[in-house]
Amino acid sequence: MTEHDIDKSIVSNIEIPDEMRDSLINDVKKGKRTSDIRFRYSNVIMALCMAIISFASGVTANAAFVSYRNRVENMPQEEQADYNDKLANDTYDVGDESMTRSFTKTEVERLVKLEVDYYKNGVFPQESMPFLKNLSELKEGMIAFVEEDNKLHIPDGELSDEQLLQYIDYEAKYIYTIEQEAEKTEASDDAENNEAEEDAYDRITVDVSSEDEAIIKEESRKLIYQFYGEEVDDTWNCEIRGANLSELSTFGEEWDGYSVNWSESDAPNAKFYELQLPKNEDGILILSRGGRSVYADCEEYSWEEAQEYKDQGEKTVKEFVKAKFGLGEPDRIEYGGFEAADGAPVESSVMFFELYYGDNHISVDWIISKDEVNGIVGTGISK
Repeated sequence: MTEHDIDKSIVSNIEIPDEMRDSLINDVKKGKRTSDIRFRYSNVIMALCMAIISFASGVTANAAFVSYRNRVENMPQEEQADYNDKLANDTYDVGDESMTRSFTKTEVERLVKLEVDYYKNGVFPQESMPFLKNLSELKEGMIAFVEEDNKLHIPDGELSDEQLLQYIDYEAKYIYTIEQEAEKTEASDDAENNEAEEDAYDRITVDVSSEDEAIIKEESRKLIYQFYGEEVDDTWNCEIRGANLSELSTFGEEWDGYSVNWSESDAPNAKFYELQLPKNEDGILILSRGGRSVYADCEEYSWEEAQEYKDQGEKTVKEFVKAKFGLGEPDRIEYGGFEAADGAPVESSVMFFELYYGDNHISVDWIISKDEVNGIVGTGISK
């Protein structure tokens, strides 16, 4: 693993299968924000579960957020034209295909802090990152997007805070451009399809009273501290949504509940906690944690390498579910997490354990290099 092997995508810090990537891109074009969990979370199994219960998200309109929105909404016309051209010609390459190098570990650590400053505190770069037509225009030490090879060029050597802020600014403006295009696409969509989607949304959406919201919010805080030993405060964005997915023919009553999302800022890779609190004791409980800062210092492994740590992972996972849920030895355990949708092998920082207890089971996301549980999806464990 090289020192430049950390951040692998402009919209995600992990590689994702082509089919999933294309699906996510289409979602963005249709109006789903890049705060969608699927862009930021490396556990594909849990990410897909959470995607089912997640709707288009809103953000608290604090002063810094307004300042950031003002910046992207009022970029010069010439700059907006550059982003429109990029969107029109983008092949949505990931990893080293879209950037000349990935960020180093120390750059990622600084990037995490600067993203919070940009989105939450209104700290912007002194200059916007340049868009260049030809490689011949690229100067030594410059960070820039070059149209000729459709790549983001990152210079060798540690990036300055100004250069990292330029990258964050570039990412924010590009996301805004995608959102604008999505609004146009949405406006021209078939009205009948829109009505069908709205009808399904209305059927499963549950209104949450202010009293219940306060209770759910506090309960989610306690769970985050109980499971992760970490705290969230009122400077974080918090969204609470209720859904009765059993109104749709493909889901049972175990999916009915409340989705709670805590996000440190509006940054697409901000640290977040996502919870699904079931309406009944036999329902599905989900707790997950993600964002650039969670995976920034995680090592990635091939399936062959990861199996060397399987016994330790199984031990940690069993101890975790016993301590948190009082569960003993499972009937059986399955593990995996190193295959793309097409079956091709991939490297991963996590291993997934499936623990079966009679009719119930828990899916556990275990970070290999940190030897810690990062998320769970389980049925019948809320008792």
